[in-house]
Amino acid sequence: MTWSVERVGSALHVSIATPMTGEWDALLGDIKANLEPKPLAIHIPSKVPGATADDEARLRAVWESLASAGIPLLPPA
Repeated sequence: MTWSVERVGSALHVSIATPMTGEWDALLGDIKANLEPKPLAIHIPSKVPGATADDEARLRAVWESLASAGIPLLPPA
């Protein structure tokens, strides 16, 4: 697995490494499964070194999905 989602206190920490081929839906599903109780923030990278154009587009889609939930998105801590 090239990603992880970990709850640390009241925040979610998301790590992503490339290649993410076929992993984006699982990542988003795991993030959504960890939204209860609602975290105060989600630490998630806005760019991933070595990302393909598809990876960049999928990461933007994850950010948009999370932003619509009203949870602050922050760079990795």
